[in-house]
Amino acid sequence: MSKYKVGDELIIIDNTKIEDEKLRDMTKLQINEDFAQISWGLKIIDVEYDKPNVTLSYRNMYGELNKVFAVCKDIANFDQEKVLEKALLKAFQNEIINITVVKNAGKKCDK
Repeated sequence: MSKYKVGDELIIIDNTKIEDEKLRDMTKLQINEDFAQISWGLKIIDVEYDKPNVTLSYRNMYGELNKVFAVCKDIANFDQEKVLEKALLKAFQNEIINITVVKNAGKKCDK
């Protein structure tokens, strides 16, 4: 992100190219003999806590903005970190489902 001041106005320009490259480097599937490992990258844009809920806004490696919601069922022991982890797991789950749908539709997954 770059910020420029023009007169009294502040202009903010998002440079998503750097973010896209970083997310692509983080996202990979590795196979070593009988073992496989998957790594997935997401950019956290915003996290909103409204006890017992959390809303996570994120950008995937294709530049798409998405939101997921999670609920902490144990309100008495509300833990922001744990409910954020739950929202991130939902985000990763959505991304895996999305790539499966794209692959099954015969579309190319590259940006």
